[in-house]
Amino acid sequence: MQPAAGVTREWQTFEHVPRFHNSYVGMRNRFGLLSEAYAYATFEDRIKATSYFLEAALDFADQNAAKLKKAIADADKVRVIGQSLATSAKIKRGGTVDVLMGEVEPIQNPVFNTTMCNRKDVVRTEQMVDAMWFEPTTTETTPSAYYVPATATKAIDLLKAHGIVLRPVTQPVSGVEQFTITSNESTQKFEGHTMRKIDGKWDAAAGVTVPRGALEVSMTQPLARLAFYLLEPASDDGLVAWNFLDDQLQDVKTYPILRKK
Repeated sequence: MQPAAGVTREWQTFEHVPRFHNSYVGMRNRFGLLSEAYAYATFEDRIKATSYFLEAALDFADQNAAKLKKAIADADKVRVIGQSLATSAKIKRGGTVDVLMGEVEPIQNPVFNTTMCNRKDVVRTEQMVDAMWFEPTTTETTPSAYYVPATATKAIDLLKAHGIVLRPVTQPVSGVEQFTITSNESTQKFEGHTMRKIDGKWDAAAGVTVPRGALEVSMTQPLARLAFYLLEPASDDGLVAWNFLDDQLQDVKTYPILRKK
């Protein structure tokens, strides 16, 4: 089907949030692959296409193993302290790409006696707006460390499950920042899950001290980007959004996790 006159179509990816595997793997400084076969090809052709894709991907990884390992090692060494990182993002649009398009024809499903689409042996090129990348909509400056209260057991367990390193605080820590909450609400549902969103601002917390027994999350570790995204209160896919801090966010005006520049 040709687009209507004056309509420009987009070649668009899915959301940026790390609940989707590709985005999550990238936050761990690793490479991710998404394999999807053409929906209207026959089952046999989809199996073959997937097999060819995997074979080509493995061949590429074998031929470029040294480069891939170096890229991963270099990413693990990057220090993000002081950098401005996104807490939310949107699709970035710009330029055009050539997309190979096929055509389908309706046929009768032999099992369910319904109409389904079958791929025709047709290939044409359509120019579409490039919408395969993201750009930040909100950002925060990465601190040197976050401090999670020992009572936030759900959050702590999740951080550990992701492989993020937490170390007990053995001496009280001063000179920290605290996030003052200006709004705290349940927002949209995602696959039946009611997500939470809070807004506010980080400020110096005079007189506030991190107690012994709290857990420090240093931003010098390889998974600092992931830790940042999980711990920042305004993150659109972090601990707050997924209700891992609900017990600590009842009738309070400050975010329970502190941070230090």
